[in-house]
Amino acid sequence: MHSIKRGVALAATLTLGFALAACGSDDGGSGSEAESGSALTIWADEKRAGPIGELAQTWGDENGVDVTVQQVNFDGMKDQFVQQAPQGQGPDILLGANDWAGEFVDSGLVAPINLGSSRDSFVTASVNAFTIAGQTYGVPVATENILLFRNTKLAPDAPTSLNEMGDTGLQLKKDGKTRFPVGLQVGDAGDAYHAFPFFSAAGGYFFGGPDAEGNYDVQDIGLTSPGGIAWAEAFSDWGKQGIVKSTFVGDDLTNAWAQGKLAYWITGPWNKTVVEDAEGDGVPFSAEGLPTWDGSDSPSIPIVGAQGFYLSQSSQNATTAQAFLDATLNTEFMDSLFAADPRPPAWKDSLSAAQDDPIIAAVAEFGTDGFPNLPYPEMGPMYEEVGLAEKNILDGANPQKAMEEAQANVEQRIQ
Repeated sequence: MHSIKRGVALAATLTLGFALAACGSDDGGSGSEAESGSALTIWADEKRAGPIGELAQTWGDENGVDVTVQQVNFDGMKDQFVQQAPQGQGPDILLGANDWAGEFVDSGLVAPINLGSSRDSFVTASVNAFTIAGQTYGVPVATENILLFRNTKLAPDAPTSLNEMGDTGLQLKKDGKTRFPVGLQVGDAGDAYHAFPFFSAAGGYFFGGPDAEGNYDVQDIGLTSPGGIAWAEAFSDWGKQGIVKSTFVGDDLTNAWAQGKLAYWITGPWNKTVVEDAEGDGVPFSAEGLPTWDGSDSPSIPIVGAQGFYLSQSSQNATTAQAFLDATLNTEFMDSLFAADPRPPAWKDSLSAAQDDPIIAAVAEFGTDGFPNLPYPEMGPMYEEVGLAEKNILDGANPQKAMEEAQANVEQRIQ
């Protein structure tokens, strides 16, 4: 699961029926106190609703607050919130992706959150991911980025370049050992998020920056920069060779990996369990960052996003909601979220312990200097237009023209 491409379908909401409440954090918070007799509604995905409910039940009992945790499909959560919040409906708190923040803030749907003395307990990048114009709008719980899983039986040696990886994958396909030379998901709309390490390795960029304060210039769009064109030409060549096709989709790649028939899989910690289960079935792996293109001086970097709790601006119990959020600011709770949905924790102490896991360590290392999944509304058009350009290029479109069209479309959409 990741935060970039989200469908509009919302699975049937499951009320877990926890009577929730919260005790103060030992690690420090804003000092908010719950209002006895009030009520809260929290939206969370199926994996993390459990530990949230456990904390909330204890906290609710101690503070006299009724809290309902609703299990909501992550893919539809953002759209559902955008529809309901302006009417004063929906949750008081929801656990979502940081790239939702730009739209939420622009629409006045979420309120700033006070992290208090716990601010320094978070990985700095995770707090910045929820910070807009100096205000923080989320309690970070995790960071995420893609990496390379390599089947060490099919590909014993780490590729020294992306071209080498492509050539090895083609040979494996020729030998009948895989259908997918490089396991990069694309699909009908493309997938700029998964393609970004290849884009950056060619010298491409989305927005100019950052400046000294970490801000990016959304008027400086790099799709037709020399690096952007170089990526498009490289992917055009890969498409012609069949190294990556627009028909490559996530489910097919997941199944191929589980069957030991995929040498290279570009995915993220959301597929950690798939990789570990396959290892138990005889599919050995290495988790690592991606290399660069031959002769490129630009590093291959991923887009690094974060997930965390938002506080609805329309909440009728904002003080109580902040008090519950204070109760999340501790290592025990953050550890429980990591156990339920393993990806690098945003809480420093939890991250330190989690890095004993080689997959989490590899994710964190590859993401160290990554491009932030900016909480800007301009990121949506960027993802969509680059994704479509990727798909069209792989299908045979002229790479230069495809990038010029994408650049023009982004410029028009963000005016």
